[in-house]
Amino acid sequence: MVKSNGFYHRGLDEMKKISLVCASITLFFGSIFLQAQEIEMPAGAVVRVSNCVMTSDRFTFEELVERARSLDFDENAPNALFFRRPIYTSGEYQENYDLQIAAYYSSVTEMVDRRVASGDDSYGRLPISCTAPMVIRTININPNNSDWDETAMTTRRCSLAADSSMRSAYSRFKTGAENFSAAGNDSLLQMSLPLMGGNLDPDFDFVLATVGSTRQETTERIDMFRDGFRPLRNTPSDSPFFSCGRYSMWGTSRIHTADQ
Repeated sequence: MVKSNGFYHRGLDEMKKISLVCASITLFFGSIFLQAQEIEMPAGAVVRVSNCVMTSDRFTFEELVERARSLDFDENAPNALFFRRPIYTSGEYQENYDLQIAAYYSSVTEMVDRRVASGDDSYGRLPISCTAPMVIRTININPNNSDWDETAMTTRRCSLAADSSMRSAYSRFKTGAENFSAAGNDSLLQMSLPLMGGNLDPDFDFVLATVGSTRQETTERIDMFRDGFRPLRNTPSDSPFFSCGRYSMWGTSRIHTADQ
């Protein structure tokens, strides 16, 4: 009996060791698999954002846009420039501002060099006054359909779940954008991360923006959610990896693009 018990206990010890080794191997390769599932995030664009008010009652927003488009844009101009008019945003925003200006650059160095060369007030020829700017890093998640002059965009402030990373969120958003496209909606999806200036202690991690090639394509995506479409329904993880506030909607006008 003693020998039998000794053999039995030795067998249990060996089985425990084997189980621990298997568990370690599973965790190791599982971690590698999960990392392989994550896609490397591109650097994205550097975007200088300012909130502005129109200082003359003689201009409508549409007239301001036309006047801005007629300006001479030289080598120190941003690569792309957009004016955004608030449609459905907070009452506080609409009481204090008339528009938002987004100027796109390839890098922080390019932005600073061009801003220094063009002077402190690049919009001095327009009847607007703007607040101190902030700078964000904007990443296109799917190909940009930029063949438009006027469209609508939505934005939402979002926070990551405790066990999510920005890179894993980007990977899953990319899958979601592909599923939207397969369902017939090719709106551009963007993630924007705070980079410089602005609120130094923001209560969100990133802004998620949708920009359709037409106003209808942008609003259609909201309706798809409302009708029950879920672009990430078939992903391996059922736990939410982010949470967002409600939508804001903007009318966005292209003012300038360097290659046009």
